Amino acid sequence: MSTWLYQLSPNNWSPERYRLDIWEGERVSWEVGGRSGEGQVPKPGDIVVFFYSPSGGSDPGFYGWGIVNEWYEPQQLLYFMPTTPSDYLKMHPWWDNKARDLADEIRGKMKQRTLWLVPEELVHKIRHGISSWLACKTQDK
Repeated sequence: MSTWLYQLSPNNWSPERYRLDIWEGERVSWEVGGRSGEGQVPKPGDIVVFFYSPSGGSDPGFYGWGIVNEWYEPQQLLYFMPTTPSDYLKMHPWWDNKARDLADEIRGKMKQRTLWLVPEELVHKIRHGISSWLACKTQDK
C-alpha cells in the first residue's frame, strides 16, 4: 500500500468549491497533471491525501484523505472515496508549521505537480499530524 499527496490549486478549484463538492463516502474522480513516483501509479486501496498549497490561496493545509478506487493511465484519472475525518478537515484544515514543513518535505524542490508518492518514512508523520490536529481542535470546543 502506498500513500499519495494530491495538491489542489486554489486558482483552478477553490477551497470553497472543495467544501461543497467533496463528501465522505462519495466516489470522486479527478485528473492528474504531473506526478512523482518513479513510474509508479496509484493502486486500489492506496491512500490519497488532499493538500492546498499556501501559494495562490488564502486557506492552505491538509483538507482530508481517502482511498484510491481506480487509476486510469491513458487519461491520468484518479478515482477515490474520501473517508473520515475529511468532512471535519475541510472545515478545519491542518495548517501549522509542522504541516507546512511536511508538505515541503514531500514535494521537495518540484512544488508544481499534482500528485506525489509519499516516502514511506513520512506516512506516519501525516497520520500523526492529522490525528494531533484533530485532537487539538476537538478539545477547543
